[in-house]
Amino acid sequence: MNKFQEKFKLNQTYHGFTLKRQEYLDSVQGTAYYFVYGKTQTPLLYIANDDHNKVFHIAFRTPSNNSTGVAHINEHTVLCGSRKYPLKEPFVELIKGSLNTFLNAMTYPDKTVYPVASTNDKDFMNLMDVYLDAVFYPNIYQKEEIFKQEGWHYHLEKPEDPITYNGVVYNEMKGVYSSPEEVLHNELLKQLYPDSIYGKESGGYPDNIPDLAYPDFLDFHSRFYHPSNAFIYLYGDGDMDAHLAYLDAEYLSHFEYKEIDSRIRLQRPLTAMRHATATYPFSGEKDLKQKDYLTIGWVLNDLGDDWLAFDILTNVLLGDNSYPLKKALLDLDISDDISYSYTTSMEQPYFAISFKNTDHTKEELIGATIEKTLTDLVKNGIDPKNLEAGINSAAFTIKEQDFGSYPKGLMFGLELMDTWLYGGDPLDHLRYDDALDRIHQMQKNRGFEDLIQRLLLNNHHAATVSITPDPELSAKKETALSQQLADYKDQLSDNEIKTLVDQTQTLLAYQSSPDTNEALETIPKLSLDDLGKAAREIPFARGTMDQHLVLWHPAETAGIVYVKLMFDVRTIAQEDLPVLGLLNKLLFNVNTKSYDVETLNREIQIKTGGISSSIESFDHTVRAGDYRPVLTISGKVLQEHLPDLMALMIEGITASLFDNRKIIGDIIQEQHMAAESKFLSAGNTVAVQRLQSYYSQSAALYQKVGGVDFGRYLARLDKALEDQFETLAADLNRVAYQVFNRNHMTISITCEPSIQNRVYHQVKTAMDTLPQKAVSLHTYRFDTEVLNEGFMTAAKINYVAKGFNIKKLGHSYNGAFFVLKTIIGMDYLWNRIRLQGGAYGAAFGIARSGELAFSSYRDPQLAKSLATYNGAGQYIRRLDMTQRELEKYIIGAISAKDHPVSQAMTSHMADSMYLTGITAEDRQRERDEILSVKLQDLRDCGEIVDEAMQQNNLCVVGNEELIRNNQEIFNNVTYIFE
Repeated sequence: MNKFQEKFKLNQTYHGFTLKRQEYLDSVQGTAYYFVYGKTQTPLLYIANDDHNKVFHIAFRTPSNNSTGVAHINEHTVLCGSRKYPLKEPFVELIKGSLNTFLNAMTYPDKTVYPVASTNDKDFMNLMDVYLDAVFYPNIYQKEEIFKQEGWHYHLEKPEDPITYNGVVYNEMKGVYSSPEEVLHNELLKQLYPDSIYGKESGGYPDNIPDLAYPDFLDFHSRFYHPSNAFIYLYGDGDMDAHLAYLDAEYLSHFEYKEIDSRIRLQRPLTAMRHATATYPFSGEKDLKQKDYLTIGWVLNDLGDDWLAFDILTNVLLGDNSYPLKKALLDLDISDDISYSYTTSMEQPYFAISFKNTDHTKEELIGATIEKTLTDLVKNGIDPKNLEAGINSAAFTIKEQDFGSYPKGLMFGLELMDTWLYGGDPLDHLRYDDALDRIHQMQKNRGFEDLIQRLLLNNHHAATVSITPDPELSAKKETALSQQLADYKDQLSDNEIKTLVDQTQTLLAYQSSPDTNEALETIPKLSLDDLGKAAREIPFARGTMDQHLVLWHPAETAGIVYVKLMFDVRTIAQEDLPVLGLLNKLLFNVNTKSYDVETLNREIQIKTGGISSSIESFDHTVRAGDYRPVLTISGKVLQEHLPDLMALMIEGITASLFDNRKIIGDIIQEQHMAAESKFLSAGNTVAVQRLQSYYSQSAALYQKVGGVDFGRYLARLDKALEDQFETLAADLNRVAYQVFNRNHMTISITCEPSIQNRVYHQVKTAMDTLPQKAVSLHTYRFDTEVLNEGFMTAAKINYVAKGFNIKKLGHSYNGAFFVLKTIIGMDYLWNRIRLQGGAYGAAFGIARSGELAFSSYRDPQLAKSLATYNGAGQYIRRLDMTQRELEKYIIGAISAKDHPVSQAMTSHMADSMYLTGITAEDRQRERDEILSVKLQDLRDCGEIVDEAMQQNNLCVVGNEELIRNNQEIFNNVTYIFE
């Protein structure tokens, strides 16, 4: 029991908060206390348990009746200075010097949420205070520059320049709508919710953002950012009484109750399916055949308590290529990829099925196939085994509660908003046992068939939308925008033009001026004494299993066992690496000798928590140029089903059949489409990985199995599979036979110590069935050269990367670089590329292996960003800061090291340490270097960064016109897919 919760009694008032309800929840291992603050009628939910990773969020209902992005811009701007914290970027200053485990803000279609988390009590209170002051007393009323910087403004630095639009949110959303999937999604919501806020773009549609006037922006904040429209959530082992007292005294008591109309006006149900078409920007291939996107969506007005049941149903219908609805649609052979989405974070949830690279004229065929398949399932019943698989998979996920690096309390808090915001019980989505009991009853009583009939077949609140490619659309829109702005400039007088120039220069001056020391000192910070001196322990033990290395990770796992089989891929020839990349995507998704793929996936879901396959390359941190590429088969299971897990893993890796052209062709198409989507949505990652392949053998290998080269391999296969299938099947069988060998294998096991012996014997029994062949490892040699590529897309923004490996220059990594990562990312790049350049984000990274890289995200600039990277060394050499500021950066660096992570991630970190040669002593040495870093240590890094930039390795993924206009900086300008 949380030590602070004992005093609280129902219907008693504490610091203005009256306790209305309390309930113990097994799912969160704690008690939920529901309070209402009397003066402002603000609800507060406190989940008290023993989790040290405390979470706070304040949320506001923020409906917007237009697509100007007013809610999104408010989310950005309130974090740009406030009454107590008069800095330009308190949010950034917090990141620099806090032990936070989460710090962000999110805009949804109908709400805005401001969450923070920390394991340190003092830090947690500091974070709460900065965020509360930000939302209630922001500087947006005093400084219009904040709106211009984060939202939009006319940008004109000199009278003779053309006028442009600039702003962080404006450029962010230009990046969002460079993706066909986002265009399709936006058009669907317009049709499903024509009279509701859900048919608008709360993030802001680029064409509409400049329609937002500063007074309307302020009016939005004044209406909705008030305690009477707020929802407050706290979680963890904090002092509940102290938190309530603080909220009362510092903030809520200063407000009076206010009647706020923030209701979500519901869309009246449609009586017939709507149909619409639109276009999307396209670049690359000139063949536009079968390049349409299509989606069919339903608004689930009668979903009620069946939110988890419908989630399970979507998995049972479409979660795998062999599942009934997806299989029926794939059999039509009219789309490269079929996906689905299901969203409950709206008062009127929706479900949609989407088709990529299809033909919009097949709309009627798609609709008829969906209706027939669903009708047959209602008539004949869903396969009970499929339902069992879906239910067991959901139950395992609930039990595991593995959110990776995200705090559990954060995820619980976001989930409960799905009901709380709309007047429902906030605990409904946390009563997992009740939901699973309901689901088991539905399973017995044809409840899932009823869901299909009620929410899909009988539901006319639906829409079908298709979008077709237009190679000229991006250029046409840019030309039209340029003309519109030119016409606007033409109608301005000389004085009005001078005013615009003055306003732009005022904004630039505001952005470039440093905060005063007095302002900086208002941000609360911890002291170095608040930091632990010891590096995080990542315990593991090495053992053997018939001469095969086993990495043991003892941990409390609630009875779950995690097993990884890591196979050194150098047992295959270098030219077979693309085949290995495809094999990685096919495993456990094709028929095997004992199972067809549907039965295989069903057995995996019934018996286990999942099996996956991945390829990673681990660079050794001591032996320069040495790396170990492995294909890893990962599985998780409750201990009583471990033999089942091992049998299924062995079946997948030794008995997969690569003889079904249809199954393999569908997967190739899906993976090809996934690669294309990644280039648009995560182009910064693509660009960094690609530029590293110019000089790194390890990165060059990754290109063959998962990067640009692999994407192009998939594209070629997709076009020529009919002719190449027999050869491909033979290659897959040969590569699988060579890789899956007990020799050159490492085993990783995570389990509770009490069951280690049992687990050992069960895994060993399975390993004895693996082939054991005497094979030697190949030595790979990749031709590396500075390609400096510009990959053109239809995106209106860019992802700009530049870097090199400092070890190749004779330098070594030390803890000063880790501190510098925060300084460069949250100061130098933030100010120059995000604030002044208008990009959504920018990053500086350096790894122990020596890989150093700069990158930008959704960046309207190109040459300017590269120039910024080139100037980083000089900035570092001239660093000047107070000891207080330096300590703040040290604290921020340590925070990144101390984030709580899931047990699965901890085990992965331990495995990585072993494979890269990092020891506990290395980790402690790095922490000591971080804690003791001096200003001169940081400055000494400047020459190294300069030297890395002088190697001139760069890669850009982005806007076709901008890349062509800067063609002289590239060695090669091309489309990713010709």
